[in-house]
Order: sequence, then C-alpha cells, then structure tokens
Amino acid sequence: MDAESDMSRRAPEVDAPGAAGSDAPDTAFGDFNVASDFGEIGDATRTAAADLFFGDFAPPLDPDLVFECSASMNGEHGAVALYEDRVIVESPDEPDGEAVFSTETVRSWWLVEGETFFALVVEADVLHRTRLPTGFKAVLKAAFTKAFGPATSPTGA
Repeated sequence: MDAESDMSRRAPEVDAPGAAGSDAPDTAFGDFNVASDFGEIGDATRTAAADLFFGDFAPPLDPDLVFECSASMNGEHGAVALYEDRVIVESPDEPDGEAVFSTETVRSWWLVEGETFFALVVEADVLHRTRLPTGFKAVLKAAFTKAFGPATSPTGA
C-alpha cells in the first residue's frame, strides 16, 4: 500500500476550530501537517506553536564563545570551549577537572587517534588533554586550525 492511499497516516479533517461535538483535534496550535498554519516570522496570524523553539529552554550562549563540544563516555566527562581570549579544557586528566588558560599561551596542539575517541592535546602553560568521541574530531580540528594554525608536534619533540 502506498503512503497516499494509507488514510491512517493522514491528519483528520478539521471541521471548525473549537466546534462542539467535533472529533477533530484541538487546533489552537495550528495544524502541524500544514506549514502555512505557522505563519511567517513577524506575521500577526502566527500561531503559538510557531513561537516554540528548543533554544528558548537553554540559557543564551556567551557571545565570546567561538567553539564548544563536550561528551561523557564511560563515566568520564571531556569538553573543550574555545573563546577569543581563553581555552577551557574539562577532563579527568586535569588536576581540578578543568583548566582555563589564555589563547596567547598556546604553543602547539595535536590530536591523538583512538578507535571510538580521540584526544586533543594542547601545549600551553603545561600540557592539557581531553578525550572526545570521534564525531567531534573534524569540527574541533577546523576550529583549532582556524584559531592556532595547523596541528603541530610538541615544542620539545
């Protein structure tokens, strides 16, 4: 059976919003099957559902944040946040669980490959390291390359 003939997949017809005795769903938030029911941004007829946005539930991002990624793997949390003036590395390898250091102190950085994770190592005031899932590798590499140039080996090597 093709999808067009399968009436069970289609939204029920709506008689009139709020009509007494109607089996139609409540349409106060618009018909999610009809994109035009949401209206355009700034449109006075825009429905309440059109104004719901997942980002509204999160606090605003710091305007100085350039890049951030974080993940927990096997009970260990790893994260890196790159700002214009500083880098924050969260890792069980850091003495206090987190290190904050100036971008001006970064001498080199490189990636250490693993099977399901990779490690970012940054040489600044000291060596800083955090592990993240491989899915973050390409975007983290792009962000750090833009900020600090291509990955390099440690200064002392």
